[in-house]
Amino acid sequence: MIHSINEFAVTEVADKIAGCASLYIYDTGLAEIRSLGIDPKMSIKGQGRQLVEHLLVKAKKLALSRVIVLTRVPDFFKKQGFSCCSKDSLPEKVMKDCELCLRKDNCAEVAMEFILRPRDNAVIPCKNVA
Repeated sequence: MIHSINEFAVTEVADKIAGCASLYIYDTGLAEIRSLGIDPKMSIKGQGRQLVEHLLVKAKKLALSRVIVLTRVPDFFKKQGFSCCSKDSLPEKVMKDCELCLRKDNCAEVAMEFILRPRDNAVIPCKNVA
C-alpha cells in the first residue's frame, strides 16, 4: 500500500478514518476507482459520494477522460453519474485483475464508467519520465 499511498483519499469522523477509496491510473490513461469502503460504525450520510466526487475531480485535473469501477452496488454509482458498460471495453482492467481472479467465470461485479471532458489546455500526465 505504501507504493500506492498517493492514490488514496480518506474521510474522517471525530479524528478517525471512517472511509477510503483510491484512484488507480492505468498506463493508457484510463482510471479506476478502487477500494471504496466506509466503516458502518462511523458512517455519516454522504461519505461515499464525497470520496467519489473527490476522485472524479482529481481524474479531471489529470486530464483523464474515463473513470471506471467494478461494483456490487451499481445503484450507488448510477446516482453519481456512472453508466453501465461492458467488461470487454476494459481490457486494461481485465488483463490486470480479472484474468487472475478465481471468480472470473462467476463474477457478481458490474462494470460502470464515468466519462470526463478534459480541459483543452490540460497537461497529460506521464509515468516513468526520465
